[in-house]
Amino acid sequence: MKTHVLIVSLVFSLLLGLFTQAQETEKKQTKRDSIRAANMREKYPVQIDTVDGKVVKYIDGTPGAHDEIIRGSESAIAALEESHSLYVSDKKTQFKTMIERVNKSLEDNKITEEQADESKAKFAEDLAEIITQHRAKTDAEINLIKVNRTSAFYDYRLEDRATSTLEISTKKGISINIENNRQSQKYIKTTSGFTLGFGYNYMNGDDLGINDFSYPNNNYFSLGYQWKTTLDKNNNFRLLYGVEYQTQGTELNGNRFFSQGDETQITDIGFSTEKAKFRQDQLVFPLHLEFGGSERKEYEDGRVRFQEYDKWKFGIGGFAGFNMSSRLKLKYDLDGREIKETRINNFDNEVLLYGVDAYVGRGDLTFFGRMNFNNVFKSNSVDAQYVTFGIRIQ
Repeated sequence: MKTHVLIVSLVFSLLLGLFTQAQETEKKQTKRDSIRAANMREKYPVQIDTVDGKVVKYIDGTPGAHDEIIRGSESAIAALEESHSLYVSDKKTQFKTMIERVNKSLEDNKITEEQADESKAKFAEDLAEIITQHRAKTDAEINLIKVNRTSAFYDYRLEDRATSTLEISTKKGISINIENNRQSQKYIKTTSGFTLGFGYNYMNGDDLGINDFSYPNNNYFSLGYQWKTTLDKNNNFRLLYGVEYQTQGTELNGNRFFSQGDETQITDIGFSTEKAKFRQDQLVFPLHLEFGGSERKEYEDGRVRFQEYDKWKFGIGGFAGFNMSSRLKLKYDLDGREIKETRINNFDNEVLLYGVDAYVGRGDLTFFGRMNFNNVFKSNSVDAQYVTFGIRIQ
């Protein structure tokens, strides 16, 4: 019994010692944390700001965090203010256009003077209400940014909404940001966008014409990116240039195909085929001079924009590029089995290509025709040049 009591006493003493030690360690840690926090407050004092008349504190004591948050949020606020200004300018310009229409109707005796005054008053009332509501929406978003920047939930991506620039300084080093303020530019001379084209093509030459090709399997496809630069103040003359990937597929009729080797010739396959299609993938750089209608629109804040929607246009120019690959796809039956073959880059084709291109259309849709000046194959091979026509969205 005495032995048991002694063991229990020793265990209890050990546990009490460990508990006391843990309490002392916790007290020391708490004291160290308090000292560290005091040092942080002394070194990085809590920043104070005012939002809607209320005093708020910035809880992040990281060096430079306050300045970074302020810089990001102010950039986002500036972007919102600029967006509101553009919105107001657009609405005022729209209001001006509507007033001009009312005056025109009045001059043409389509409405009375009383009706004209009522319409103008209604337009003005609606304009004031729309601008007021948009101002309230903008102010609410700005206040949200100010409130968020005082908490740990602040989203630094708000800074992405700000206008960026490119700065090179001998003192600050190099700061690279892509400029993204075209929306507020007074005059935009160059615009850009994608192009998409598809159509029909064939080869023309001394012994070749459109009737030598099967109609279903001769096709053209292109995908590119182009820039458009206005050449006059009313945007009636434009220069178009860019880069374009295109593929041209042709299939000879009568079970014939283009042979491989040092000299490419038209050869009879000798048996019936389901497919004998020759295709080339190319990269070209088109250049066009475009003529066409354009509506010049001047906004209340001085911005000038051009609208070509629903306007007729005509373009003429050319292209130059190079051939990236050539291939022949064969599909036929042999002893009851379906055979598919692909023969790649074993043709006597020219690498460089060039030609002329013209189009006419309305809005974004145009009908084009183009002709290659270069031979598809080299001089000792079959004489052939591409002729293509189709539809292009640009």
